[in-house]
Amino acid sequence: MKTHAPAWDLTPNLYLTRNESEIIDCLVDHHEMPVEFDENHVISFFNDTDLHLVLYFSKQEDRGFQMYVIKDFSIHVDDMILLRELFGRLITDGFSVLVLQKAQYRIDHIISMSKTFRAMLHKDLADHFEDN
Repeated sequence: MKTHAPAWDLTPNLYLTRNESEIIDCLVDHHEMPVEFDENHVISFFNDTDLHLVLYFSKQEDRGFQMYVIKDFSIHVDDMILLRELFGRLITDGFSVLVLQKAQYRIDHIISMSKTFRAMLHKDLADHFEDN
């Protein structure tokens, strides 16, 4: 009997799962399922106000998916910064450098646009937050 992969609430607004059934269902539902599995992938998409960041590692020794979900990402910029720093630490330690650098770049881009996203998603809150 196969057990479910673990999932963690890293913060109240940042969730990590390695449950491949959950991740694949989410990717299929959002039309983001990769076609090739012999290369690494960094996939990001939005579900309402949540940001989903899916990493696929193709190397045999660490093959599989990880999905990070940041709830209401345009407001919880600190959680995106935390995720960016986590990737930076893993890169420094030499883990999956290329895919994590790509993920870090994607997070940086979304952080830089957080005020725009907040204005689109939360018109009533757009002026109450300052970007980090």
